[in-house]
Order: sequence, then structure tokens, then C-alpha cells
Amino acid sequence: MKELFPIFSEKKDGKSLIYLDSAATTHKPLSVIERMTTFYTKEYSTVHRGLYDLAHLATDAIEKVRKSVAKFISCDKMEVIFTHSATESVNLVAYSYGEKNISQGDEVLVCVAEHHSNYLPWKMLCKRKKAHFITFDIHDDGTIHLEDLKEKISSKTKIVAVSHQSNVFGIINPIKEIAEIAHSKGAVVVVDGAQMVAHEKVDVKELGADFYVFSAHKMYGPTGVGVLYGKYSLLEQMEPFHGGGGMVEVVDSSEIIYRKPPYKFEAGTPMIASIIGLGEAISFIEKSDTSKIKELSILFYDALKKEVDFLTPLCRGMPILTFTIKGMHPTDVAMLLSLDNISIRAGNMCALPLMQRLRKSSLIRISLGMYNDKEDLLALLNAISSLKQER
Repeated sequence: MKELFPIFSEKKDGKSLIYLDSAATTHKPLSVIERMTTFYTKEYSTVHRGLYDLAHLATDAIEKVRKSVAKFISCDKMEVIFTHSATESVNLVAYSYGEKNISQGDEVLVCVAEHHSNYLPWKMLCKRKKAHFITFDIHDDGTIHLEDLKEKISSKTKIVAVSHQSNVFGIINPIKEIAEIAHSKGAVVVVDGAQMVAHEKVDVKELGADFYVFSAHKMYGPTGVGVLYGKYSLLEQMEPFHGGGGMVEVVDSSEIIYRKPPYKFEAGTPMIASIIGLGEAISFIEKSDTSKIKELSILFYDALKKEVDFLTPLCRGMPILTFTIKGMHPTDVAMLLSLDNISIRAGNMCALPLMQRLRKSSLIRISLGMYNDKEDLLALLNAISSLKQER
């Protein structure tokens, strides 16, 4: 699989790249790079406004991607909004839905284990609206504490925010059950799917998600484009997040008539090349055997468990494995491994509330992609063993 990714043909001091940070961002297969290059060199134009052939071609291209995304997550194409990132997708919901539906005294429930991108927008919303920001807990093994959620949710709860797969534990959360709990109180559920969509099939309707967000760059696509799925009935009621070209039917000195969703949320010239790259990334994933990541994760876990202290045994078989090494600071480990051209993540994982809950300041995370293999495991094992011997 490495041969499909140009980055792995590069070497540093004669050493090939061992990339174990796919939860942060994934590398791009040649097919994605070539598709975007073809657009820039042979098809480039703006979209949704030109009457010439190139404009029609570019417009058709991104609308085909919208259909591909809809099929990929099992929704209607008119429920797919292109944003600049998963982070912007969450902020869009916080403003366009939150400003209209959250009042003083209302509640927003957020899992304590959330990435900052699905935590801070809700905390900021609650501050603006004088609403109550409440976190629900996890068990020590990283699983969602559903009883705590049930205890804290109330008729005042308007939004429940949670990740589909934790960027720290690697655990897949029971979204369907969480959605049922939230809906029983009249709340909507916002799901961060950034870590999930690259390797697991997602059906947003089956999950019961009201909103679902993810980014192309974490699923072998380019930076600069994210996706927001929203139930169409909710999108119709929401005000636009941005104003600009392409999102209105009528505008004059006295009135504005917005286009129907998703277009009223896509003001200005979109990230055309990146959207096209996202479409190619989806095609790449659909043609690949993502089950190999689970098999490789089991090998990594079993080989490393004598060398490191895993945060939870439930990460075994997951693409994200987080741990510490006794007597070694995570930052030191990451920097020393980098000398061997091994890329891992060290730090608070953009999840400071969770770090406080765990009483940790820093962790080590390896995260797997379709380009990883047993040779990467061997290189990591040898490097960690050497570090421990030199300690």
C-alpha cells in the first residue's frame, strides 16, 4: 500500500518515513494528488455561476462529490454542506442552530472526552447565550458513562455533543443509544465523526445523528474542506453562518431570500479543488480493505503491551493507541523517535478537559492508516527498546 503514497518514497538520512500520526492528518495517495492536479491544469473554473463549458464541468464535478458524500454516509445529497473543516462545521451548527435555539437557562451537554473542536464552540455559545454548559463523564476505561448522561440530561437540554470515535482512547462511542437518550428529552445530537469515517462505514440515519461532521484531511483527502451533515428539516430552519455570493435567490435594500439548503450555507467561492480531492479520497477508501487496520492494531497492541502502559485495553483493534512509557516524558519520546524518522503524537491531544479528568499532562499516541504495515511495528519496537535501554 505504501507505493500508492508518494511521501513514502522520500527518505531522511537514508531512513524511510514511519508515519504513525494519521489521527492528526493522513497522507494522500497519488490518485487524490493527480485528480486535483488535473482539475487545476485542465478543468479549472469557478462554480455555480459561469455559463461556459469549464464552469459547467467544475460545477458538475463538485455536485458529483456531494452525491458521493451522501452515499458514503447514507443521507440525502441536499443534507451535505461543504465547509472548510470539521471545526468549521461544528461552529456553523453552534451559530446557525445554537443562536436561534438556545436561550438563557438552557443546557448544552458535552462529553468530557471531546476534542476541543467539539467542546469550545459549545462553551462559547453558552457564554454568549447565558446557558448552562454541562459535561457528562466517562468510565476509567474510556467508555461513555451513559448513566451519568441520563442523570444530567433534562427538559432544558437542547444539544448533546459527542465524538463517534475518541481521538484519545480510540473507542467507538454508542451514538445510537446516546441519540435515543437525547431525543427523549427533545435535544439534538451533534456528532464529531472526524476519526471514524476513514475506516468504518457510517450511516447517519441509522445512528440517529441530527448533525455529523468530518474533515477530508483525516481520510486521505486534502486540507481545506470539511463536511457537515444536517437533517434537512433542521437545516431549513437555520440561518446562514456566512453571507456572500451564491447563497441568495433575491437580495435588495429591503429583503433577502436565501437559497435552499445546502447552498445557503456555502457563501462565496468554495474550495473546489479540495472538494474534488475529497471525492477521490472517498473512492480510494471504498476500493480499499480497511479491515487490515484492525488486524494491524491488534499486532501493535500485543507487541507493545510489555513495553508501554496503554491508556485503556479497549484500544486494541482500534486505529488509535494511546499510552505512556514509565520514566519517560511523552515529548522526549516523540522527539527522539523523530530522529529515526518515526512520526508519532505527544501532548494533550487537543483534549485538555479530558487530561484533567485523567490527571495527565501529556500522552503518547500512535494512530494507524492504510499505509502502515508490520515493518512499521518492528521499527517502532526497536526504537522504543533502544530508548528504554539508553534511559
